[in-house]
Amino acid sequence: MSEKNDVVNNIRMQLKGAHDWLEGTLMGVDDALANDVPPGGKVATIGANYAHVTTAEDYFINAMLKGGAPLMMGMNPGISEPPPFGGWGEWGHNVKTDIAAQRIYAQKVYESADAYLTTLSDAALGKEIETPVGKMPLGQFMGLLILNAHCHAGEISTLKGLKGLQGYPG
Repeated sequence: MSEKNDVVNNIRMQLKGAHDWLEGTLMGVDDALANDVPPGGKVATIGANYAHVTTAEDYFINAMLKGGAPLMMGMNPGISEPPPFGGWGEWGHNVKTDIAAQRIYAQKVYESADAYLTTLSDAALGKEIETPVGKMPLGQFMGLLILNAHCHAGEISTLKGLKGLQGYPG
């Protein structure tokens, strides 16, 4: 591993920023709001959006990339049922979430992702990996995890705004 790892450190900062933004967007969300099903049948609940981000990151980091078991196998991820692999539309309306348990789980997922990134060299980010959306360099895949957190923070912010609440932190 190179001494500097500038690219790895940049990805670590971006992922931490995405986590912080997501957590800030969740301020003021209680179980009732987290489980409120939006009208129209197209958008998942706040709790399901949050669970999608954290369980996906857990799976991709701990199972797919590290070859171990997801953290959710050994702790309460704050969801009534595991997410399906692939489409999660129906699950996003039906899953019941415990926001306090989700936040504890999320912190463990974030710590695990950061610890994994510290083991990488900048060169490792160029390695092609097989992902559910095809082959790509590891660094590009990490970018998708960062994007996923930001996108779902946006959905959560919108759902809060529709209730007259502040969405993004500020």
